[in-house]
Amino acid sequence: MKTNKTYTIPLTGHTYAYIHYPPSSIISPQKPTLLFLHGFPSTSYEWRHQISYFVSSGYGILAPDLLGYGGTSKPLNAEAYIGRSMASEIISLLAYSGASGPRKEVIGIAHDWGTYLLSQLATYHPSTFSKFVFLSGPFSIPGTMVDIPRVNAATKKTVGYEMMGYWLFLTQEGAGKVLADNWEVFVNLLYPADADVWKTHMAPTGVMERFLSSTSVEASAQYLAPWISEYDKRRHHEAFGDGYSACLNWYRREINNLGVKDERELLKMGLIGRGIEKETLMVTALRDAVSSAERARAIQIVDVDAGHWIMLERKDETNRTLEEFFAGNVKGSGPKVNALL
Repeated sequence: MKTNKTYTIPLTGHTYAYIHYPPSSIISPQKPTLLFLHGFPSTSYEWRHQISYFVSSGYGILAPDLLGYGGTSKPLNAEAYIGRSMASEIISLLAYSGASGPRKEVIGIAHDWGTYLLSQLATYHPSTFSKFVFLSGPFSIPGTMVDIPRVNAATKKTVGYEMMGYWLFLTQEGAGKVLADNWEVFVNLLYPADADVWKTHMAPTGVMERFLSSTSVEASAQYLAPWISEYDKRRHHEAFGDGYSACLNWYRREINNLGVKDERELLKMGLIGRGIEKETLMVTALRDAVSSAERARAIQIVDVDAGHWIMLERKDETNRTLEEFFAGNVKGSGPKVNALL
């Protein structure tokens, strides 16, 4: 499954590659369009199991390669990855594709870093969406400053390891080249059969870089999950063959709190809120080593016995849960939910 369309955003000049299927015209009433937002380091291909399932059920699909990934533009300045700007680009893409508009329903679904962008869409463009779904990441409250050393110290004390130590490596100059030079070892670590591998080989400060530089492809292959095929690995390499530097700006923007000052001003002025005003579902991976389930209890509804990659490891369970939520059979949190970080 590959992107089948492109669109250049008039205001920024960024070109987005995306997968688009309109809702089935033979099903009445017409089903919503599902906006799928992937995380790091992924592309729209990460949603392959959901796209094929929901297209066959008559739903519309819009799944872009997000900024810095795949066939989409790859600016190297971290300011381009401020959420408000990227959210405006997604709104432009929705309008251009015909997915949004009068009497049209859009549901936003996001995983990992995609949940930051979905949070920004919920903050700045709530009227475009009827529902929101967050996988492996909570709603990001606007105006929240991030202090990674503080988070690492706290998680070392509470869970026994630094949950975000790897951020310090990924935001270093040259990190993208290290990932590219060791891409196959990286992929084998990225999609582990045992989610606890991340606790020792990825999350704590310094261990990810050492693992990549000192582990052979053959030695790292023991960690790869059975739900990732050789074809999947090739697709990943095709998407990131020119390096990971651009997409690492999602981390650089966050660690430098870019855009947060403006959000705080907008909050003071009452122009944006701190919560979600639409029905919201949180799907939590109980064995995710880098995203604590407890961080999102205010909106969390469904726990899945999986690692970080819920929609790949538990594709059928994920699809059933989403479909039930879309149909109103799984009740998400009601209006004005505030996720607690």
